[in-house]
Amino acid sequence: MFKRMFRQGFLWRLLALTGLLLGGPVQAVTLEYAASDLPDLVAGQDRWSYQYQLSGSFAPFAGVNLLYPAERYADLALTAPPDPAVWSSLITAPDPSFPADGLLGLTALVATRPLKLPFTLEFTWLGTGSPGAQDFEVLDDGFNVIDRGSSTPLAAPGLPEPGSLLLVAGALALLARRQRRT
Repeated sequence: MFKRMFRQGFLWRLLALTGLLLGGPVQAVTLEYAASDLPDLVAGQDRWSYQYQLSGSFAPFAGVNLLYPAERYADLALTAPPDPAVWSSLITAPDPSFPADGLLGLTALVATRPLKLPFTLEFTWLGTGSPGAQDFEVLDDGFNVIDRGSSTPLAAPGLPEPGSLLLVAGALALLARRQRRT
């Protein structure tokens, strides 16, 4: 009987610990985008815009750089910037003669954790087809690159999927329940 009570107590403690340790939010930086074709006001220039949503935690003076290859992008313009009281932004134009990629740099001025920080960039598309994902770099407060990634298409709103960690906690709860019945 003591052995059974110990086993059940252990399983409940393991379940609680799993929920605490594994059910917390992930601190990774993600960048989602939606590309929109804009009316072309100048003949021969294919204008597009990216609507972005940036998620992640940033310390003061940490940030992210979005990279735009010179052979595919021109005329970058930040048309809906993030809040200038919280974020500093810098745009450098792509220069194919140098060659240098274009860059949109966003630096947090205060510690922040944007859930879905929106901003919009317009550009001239020089590539074929429609524009896709962009590479980005995550910078620490010393402007050192600490991570790299690629943007993903903006997900359609819907029912969120349960995290795998919550599934593990649910499985442990079922196991504990099954053990209690036997």
